[in-house]
Amino acid sequence: MIEIDGRRLDLPALAAAATAATQVRLAPSALERMAESQRSAQATAKIRPVYGRSTGVGANRSVTLNQVGMEGDVHGLNLLRSHAVDAGKALDRETVRAMLIIRLSQLAAASSGISPAVAEALAGLINADALPEVREFGGIGTADLPALSGTALTLLGERPTMDGQKISAPLESWATEDALPFISSNALTIAQAVVAHQKLATLLENLTAASALSFTAMSGNPEAFGPEVARAADTAAVAEMAQVLHELVDRDHTPARIQDPYCLRTLPQVLGSMREELDALQSLLERIVVAGNENPLVFGSAQEGTNGVAHHGLFQMTTLARRVDALHLAVGAACATILRRIDLLCDPLYTGLNRFLAADDTGQSGVMMLEYVAAAAAGQIRANAQPASLQTVVLSLGAEEDASFASVGTSQLSATIQAFSTIIGIEFLCATRALRLQGRTPAGFRSQRLRAAFTSGLGLPSDVQDRDLRQDVDAAVQIVLRPGFGYSR
Repeated sequence: MIEIDGRRLDLPALAAAATAATQVRLAPSALERMAESQRSAQATAKIRPVYGRSTGVGANRSVTLNQVGMEGDVHGLNLLRSHAVDAGKALDRETVRAMLIIRLSQLAAASSGISPAVAEALAGLINADALPEVREFGGIGTADLPALSGTALTLLGERPTMDGQKISAPLESWATEDALPFISSNALTIAQAVVAHQKLATLLENLTAASALSFTAMSGNPEAFGPEVARAADTAAVAEMAQVLHELVDRDHTPARIQDPYCLRTLPQVLGSMREELDALQSLLERIVVAGNENPLVFGSAQEGTNGVAHHGLFQMTTLARRVDALHLAVGAACATILRRIDLLCDPLYTGLNRFLAADDTGQSGVMMLEYVAAAAAGQIRANAQPASLQTVVLSLGAEEDASFASVGTSQLSATIQAFSTIIGIEFLCATRALRLQGRTPAGFRSQRLRAAFTSGLGLPSDVQDRDLRQDVDAAVQIVLRPGFGYSR
């Protein structure tokens, strides 16, 4: 059970709830604040125009609803129905559940003026695991209008869930004043970022361990991770990674080289850059999963006469787009050194083994083709890393003349995870194979974490004769996607 209070939402708990039918509960304090926000919005709408309540939206913002005969709930229903269109493939349950929980958390922040009854209905949808079908194309980083309008139609019983069923107790109506406040959110884009962030955090932990195994198999020089290097590092994240690697790798062996190739020597910088961008994205996500950024922003108290609204542009996820782009660039940059370590693990000059970690030197290909698979995955990541935040568009008769395209960035980040896990899985597979061929045992590793990582690798098939390695790669990828053996802060 997760209590949604609109004040704090733990990202690991949110990610865990997105993968299972975890129940949610709105805190009583959140319901009280939402009711006060609703009263404030209603009082303000009586004395001044309020976008989406007494006016149309987008280029129709100059249209006053009561002057065109729009009475009752007609405009709100029209808004939801007209904005619910999306296209492309349906998104997975994990992402959609995360979107719904985040939207509930944002509503609980009590800045939208929406009826608490709508939030309670949304909580019921989550608890019933009756998820709306949400498709990939629709948002441009200025509110996920199609995804949330489609959710509203599911709550009304007009659209089936992703399982093809209608919900058992749909809402009977939807007030116009609750339509725009419900859909004025980037909950889907934020959900994609949260899910991707949590998976990439695990991948970084396991990449750290896998790279340390490679370093060990190639008898790297640990001077590159020494305390003197950490003190001279240009960022705290690089210093932290130098310290982590210093603890992971064995320091009582004779290095094979006075100075290693960059793919070993610059591990603190490469891994530290990813750590830094993950931390920056985490700080932003922790803020916006509980942020009331609906437009207009409702504030004050009707009872105290401080009620009002502020029309704004906080819904444009410019910062999120830049954070996602920066993380993508760090991931893309890391691919070069991972590919090089895989290449060197295949080189007898660095491991003392047969080329391509083959069983013998009679022409067997060993893991040769794994380099190609990893390179193909890296190519996909680099293509995805093209900055989405540089895009823009003019829409709605010129009323909206820019967009952050954060939604494109988070979608690309989601697609990168499988490719990145493939590259890390292949390095892990090659490193553990090399260590096994060198006759290493877990007891020979000073670090408990590295012993655990190598032990996990020993669970992979031990046959090194030429054969189909698809199942080996699949198994390695599943290992590196799971928390367990990697560096944990």
